[in-house]
Amino acid sequence: MKRRFGYRTVVWAAFAAVALMSLAAGAGAVQGDKKFRMYDDCEPTSFNAVLGDGACIGNGHTTFAEFIEELEETQDVHKWRNVPLNSHLNVGRPTEIENRGGEVHTFTKVAEFGGGFIPDLNGISGNPVPAPECLNFGAIVFIPAGATEEGPTAGSPDLPVGISKFQCCIHPWMRTTIEVAEPGGGAPASPTQGKSSAHAHH
Repeated sequence: MKRRFGYRTVVWAAFAAVALMSLAAGAGAVQGDKKFRMYDDCEPTSFNAVLGDGACIGNGHTTFAEFIEELEETQDVHKWRNVPLNSHLNVGRPTEIENRGGEVHTFTKVAEFGGGFIPDLNGISGNPVPAPECLNFGAIVFIPAGATEEGPTAGSPDLPVGISKFQCCIHPWMRTTIEVAEPGGGAPASPTQGKSSAHAHH
């Protein structure tokens, strides 16, 4: 199908980009790091048959056909998700980004949630307009399956006081909202997430 061909072409380009990077995970996390994990459930045989060898290296059970079917029905896929969906952090708290899935993902900061860089998945998931940050390929960090990356520290320019939004630029329904509390300001209020609130049950 044309849809799958486009998905394969762009995802394989992402894998090529990852191949040029170091796949070694960083040293052990600093004690007290807040972990943000990305999950999926790709079934290797069917995903690799469509996307190419190595596209899925996990041991999941969701076939590619089931993945597309669920996405068409619900505009997201339950087992492709970020955990936690929402988080409150104090200034100075380090973070760590971990890919627990079998596919490559990104954890990209965006001004507003939107689509990623794969038009077919954007359309099926109801995110036709890409987040501009997901089109800035030079700034996107691709996190391979099983890899861990050091994340921003709460209160830093990359994760300032207030609300910050992060999404996967391949699977744009994978989203996380982080709120950093003002120093001495007590617990922050629950963030308003717009569309992502519709997936709070995930």
